[in-house]
Amino acid sequence: MTTDYISAVDQMFALFNTAWLANSAALAGYVPIVRWQGIEEAGTPDASKFWCRVSQQTVEEEQSTLRDDSGVRRYETTGLIFVQLFCPKSQVDALEIGRKLAVVARNAFRGKTTSGKVWFRNARIIELEPDSSAHRFNIVSEYEYDEIN
Repeated sequence: MTTDYISAVDQMFALFNTAWLANSAALAGYVPIVRWQGIEEAGTPDASKFWCRVSQQTVEEEQSTLRDDSGVRRYETTGLIFVQLFCPKSQVDALEIGRKLAVVARNAFRGKTTSGKVWFRNARIIELEPDSSAHRFNIVSEYEYDEIN
């Protein structure tokens, strides 16, 4: 099965959003705000609340087949999807809750394949040094899909 760039990004973001909406409120007491790549919003989120930013980056697009009789070629696209998670240092149990939210984000991709055949591997949690107001995590997963054109 194949997909295209726009559909692949939509599928990846939808996969995360479904997991986040289903699981994050039970941990944080509310659904933390998600900032999406490509959707600009004024201001910064409330530093006293959990929030995350979701983005993706294409790393490589290689032609994987020769052109067939109709001129169609298959390309294999690989990239990374990122969830940057921010947890308020002003909340005593923020690091503990943040670790649980990071697991939700990681598990949104771990071992998953979308209906459009974007598949994920090597999903991982990277705990970062805190900044002045937040404990921080990067959740990263590699993705791959095929495109025909």
